[in-house]
Amino acid sequence: MSIDLSGLSIADLEKLIDNAKGRIEQLKRQQFAELRRTLEQQAKEAGFDIYELFGTGRAAKAPSEKKPVAPKYRDTANPNNTWSGRGKHPVWLRDALAAGKTLDSFAIK
Repeated sequence: MSIDLSGLSIADLEKLIDNAKGRIEQLKRQQFAELRRTLEQQAKEAGFDIYELFGTGRAAKAPSEKKPVAPKYRDTANPNNTWSGRGKHPVWLRDALAAGKTLDSFAIK
């Protein structure tokens, strides 16, 4: 199929694109519904329920939230500064280590 687009304005082309996208979604929904009916019928004829074959159809369970990790290191100069030991060293710790202090001197006991 060939459509002559050369005589269309930008507005006409954008409208055509929007209409085409809408039609595509409509066809997808129709094909999905037809396929579902076909699969349900085939499963029923074989003595199964489609949900037994493919699950409940519910969305996958969301991953659990990450829990905060307890701090393992505390700044002796400012006790509000802590670090869990994961990821990059925070600036306060990086500066202290550069000044010659050891990581063990900041360990929370």
